[in-house]
Amino acid sequence: MRDEMMGQVLGLVVTSVSVLLAAITSGLRLKPYMDAGVEQTPMTFAVYPAGIAVAITVPIVFLLRWWQGKRNVDIGPVTFTDNSLFVVLGCLLYIAVAVTFFPYDPSTTPQPAHQEAPYSAPLPRSNISVF
Repeated sequence: MRDEMMGQVLGLVVTSVSVLLAAITSGLRLKPYMDAGVEQTPMTFAVYPAGIAVAITVPIVFLLRWWQGKRNVDIGPVTFTDNSLFVVLGCLLYIAVAVTFFPYDPSTTPQPAHQEAPYSAPLPRSNISVF
């Protein structure tokens, strides 16, 4: 009973760490786009890597569940309950696919237009000239 509970806690820790790593990866990948002033990131930023990760994760998880004959999957001392294995594999595959196949490409990032100095309002009690 105690080993089973410890395995579930380890599964929760592994799930939490994988989500944190995926978030950090997305943030690091998003930074160059934000620095360049891009309003809309390309589809290769998150949609394609996430789609590929899901397409690989779903069959693997169902295969592992079928092979072990139960809903909770045991991998070594770690027990993944419910859908946590989907989350772990999805996040790890997202990181691998995004970094490996869809790195940041500065040549496709549109550069922001030259920005002029912002308009400054006149000071109070000053003369305003129309021309």
